[in-house]
Amino acid sequence: MSRRRPAGHPAPSLPTVNLLSPAAFELIAVRQLRRQFVLAGVALLVLLVALTGFQHKRVLDAEGLVDRESVQTAKLTGEVNELMPVQTYVSGVRAQVAALQATMMGEIWFSSVFTGLQDALPESAKVDTLTVALADLAGALKAVQAADGGEVAEDAVAAAVASPCPGPDPFNLRLVVGCVSIAGTAASRAAVGELVIALGENGLFVEPFITTTTSADSTGVAFSGSVGLSEKVFSGQYVDLADELFDEKADK
Repeated sequence: MSRRRPAGHPAPSLPTVNLLSPAAFELIAVRQLRRQFVLAGVALLVLLVALTGFQHKRVLDAEGLVDRESVQTAKLTGEVNELMPVQTYVSGVRAQVAALQATMMGEIWFSSVFTGLQDALPESAKVDTLTVALADLAGALKAVQAADGGEVAEDAVAAAVASPCPGPDPFNLRLVVGCVSIAGTAASRAAVGELVIALGENGLFVEPFITTTTSADSTGVAFSGSVGLSEKVFSGQYVDLADELFDEKADK
């Protein structure tokens, strides 16, 4: 028959006796520590081998990329050398375009000047003589290009106005690229005034100025004067010649 042990009373255990000396325990601890160091060293060695292999692979990939790029560079260099005559030709065309622009930068629409003058004449007036004196067109065009917000610097005006026309305000010079001297007759001084107003309203002309008016019995009034030409008389048809030419070639 077995007896049940009351709850709360633990079963008796056999006494334990440690037969190992402290030196044995120290030796066991040293062995465990050595094993941990060996495992850590093996793990570090594996990591170093893996990193070395990864870096070696990257070096091989980089060398392969360099080889491919070298082949591509040699191919492109050969193509550039084949196209060198084309580049030389294009450079020659650009030089010719620049020379043409420099030569034709001062081209003026004289037809527009004569048409504007004719439109400004009243019915009772006529021009008997007309002369045109051009200023330094290259300097005038540079002055126009240097203008900021429609205002031109005084030194630019001085360089541009090589043959200025006399104006009503000698202290306020305007940019002119030429001077048109006119002489003719009109029915009255009022008609001459209408001519001056009409010329002033036309953007092609600058500061019309009648220097003399004399009365005549048969012709009414004889007048003479001058009017300056503004930068709007430039044709400008060769300014964008390079862009138009080479853009058209690029489109093709």
